[in-house]
Amino acid sequence: MPAPPLIRIVDASLGSDAQVRVVVSRVSDPDKLQRAWSSSGATIDQVGDRIHAITTVEALARAAGRSLDRDEAMLIDRGLRDAVSAWTGPTPGLKARGRPLPTDHRPLVMGIINITPDSFADGGSIYPDGHPGKAIDAARALVAEGADVIDVGGESTRPGAEPVAADVELSRVIPIVRALVSDGVCVSIDTRKAAVAEQALAEGASIVNDVGGASEPDLLAVTAKAGAVYVLMHTRGTPQDMAGQVEYEDVVAEVYEFLVDGLARCDEAGVDPEQIVVDPGIGFAKTAEQSLTLLRATAQFRGLGRPVLVGASRKSFMRSVGAETPTDRLPGSLATAAVTTAAGAAFLRVHDVASTVAAARTAHAIATGETAWNPINR
Repeated sequence: MPAPPLIRIVDASLGSDAQVRVVVSRVSDPDKLQRAWSSSGATIDQVGDRIHAITTVEALARAAGRSLDRDEAMLIDRGLRDAVSAWTGPTPGLKARGRPLPTDHRPLVMGIINITPDSFADGGSIYPDGHPGKAIDAARALVAEGADVIDVGGESTRPGAEPVAADVELSRVIPIVRALVSDGVCVSIDTRKAAVAEQALAEGASIVNDVGGASEPDLLAVTAKAGAVYVLMHTRGTPQDMAGQVEYEDVVAEVYEFLVDGLARCDEAGVDPEQIVVDPGIGFAKTAEQSLTLLRATAQFRGLGRPVLVGASRKSFMRSVGAETPTDRLPGSLATAAVTTAAGAAFLRVHDVASTVAAARTAHAIATGETAWNPINR
């Protein structure tokens, strides 16, 4: 069965009744739609099978009705209205296994704890020496600085990193998950493995941060069974080979379409659609320029109707703006947090929590006029 038509909002800042900038793809006859649409006075440019236009909802609906069959035209009309509503409306809130995550009020800060000997950001400073005490102390410090969620990972996913066996990964993460859950902290498990996610969820983790792009059905099944929040991230290949998989004709379009398809896979696996967060995967099978392009497009991913997670902290794309090492990248990380907060990001996955809270709180206040930054319930 062919995929339904796909509508991506590029800009709808003036609201649903005004003109919007939109990209339409996956229609049965794009040439026919373009001809009918052009007669409405819309500004149109066709690139491959994607139609870029400045239009109104009504103009697109009329063109689809004249050029496509009734069912497809109705899907386009509904898809565009839903996308505009998602763009202009509040970010959906979440419940992580009964715990409210109020992404509809402000961005949530996800503090990173990487329990690996080859972490790109800290060089393995909290592992293996002093494990698990050092990692637990580091996580508690992030919570004290204002982290709403702690993301615990036991396998490096930096480009070129070698895979880790599930039993090794479990030995790294489970003591930290157990300790943080006992503190009442909302814990996310950062993994590609169903066995690791299952055990972390059994210990009380509330979020599965899947850096494998919904490629493992067993991981989706484990998440669905637990009723956990699921983070759907765009990636290609594996950490070992993703650096060679950076060819895109249109990186924003292709990442967006991947996430649409990933949402469908999640739905088929029984993951609650209202429990999914989307992540464009900054740095995963992306060049520096592509990562910057995706960050500029943060608002577009709101059109998927799900909270958007941005994980850009200390990443290597910042070399392109002069920040050579991870320790040089705090200013760039804070700038990214501020810009993406203003664009509607719902989660900021970061290493430097206190500084990020300050930057994001200010950016949120400027963008919305709201100065409150209430803690989530523990």
